[in-house]
Amino acid sequence: MAGRIDYAERQERKKEIYQERVEQAEQRSQAHYENQSKIASAIPMGQPILMGHHSEKRHRNDLKKIDNEMRKSIQESEKADYYRNKIDNIDNGKAISSDDPQAIEKLQARIEELEKAKVEVKARPHEWYELPYLNQDIRRCKDRIKEIQELEELQFEDITFTGGKAILNREINRLQLLFDTIPDEEIRTLLKGHGFKWSRYEQAWQRLYNKNGIRAVRYVIEKINERGEENDNL
Repeated sequence: MAGRIDYAERQERKKEIYQERVEQAEQRSQAHYENQSKIASAIPMGQPILMGHHSEKRHRNDLKKIDNEMRKSIQESEKADYYRNKIDNIDNGKAISSDDPQAIEKLQARIEELEKAKVEVKARPHEWYELPYLNQDIRRCKDRIKEIQELEELQFEDITFTGGKAILNREINRLQLLFDTIPDEEIRTLLKGHGFKWSRYEQAWQRLYNKNGIRAVRYVIEKINERGEENDNL
């Protein structure tokens, strides 16, 4: 029961985070829209570019700025929609998170639904792609079950390294590297090359918690420590 309560709390926290991101994206989208409107308002309605006129360069630059601001506004609006969809998936139960105590049961139930769908498809005329798609979904669910079972057997303890610490954030199922100071370009390249991404919200370099993630953490830490030892010997 405690596991289910903890999971429910984490899901609510995720929704709060996603809602914050929705609002931030909407604000940025609106700001970009207002910027392009302000620039456009300085150009007379229907005014063509006056070739050879002293205003030509400014006019072209303004049009580029308007286009850039509009594209950024649309991108931020799409980002807001993306996080709204994540909230909807949590509310309607479509998303099955690996840290859900009932994840395996839900995935097994999903496999049963897909198997029934296969029987129904076979019993009627169908498009060539329907069965392959169903089989693909079934394999994906089985792979998820195997992955979750493997995760349950994994163990990870915090690791202190030169200039920081590696931790497991179970709430979001991520391995995180927390640095005392901003890592230099060489270390950032090392991190990116081994699947780590910077999370502004978490203020950490992180990647998915799994066997490959643990290997990547240990390898990166080994290289960082080696570099630290080399610097100490200089």
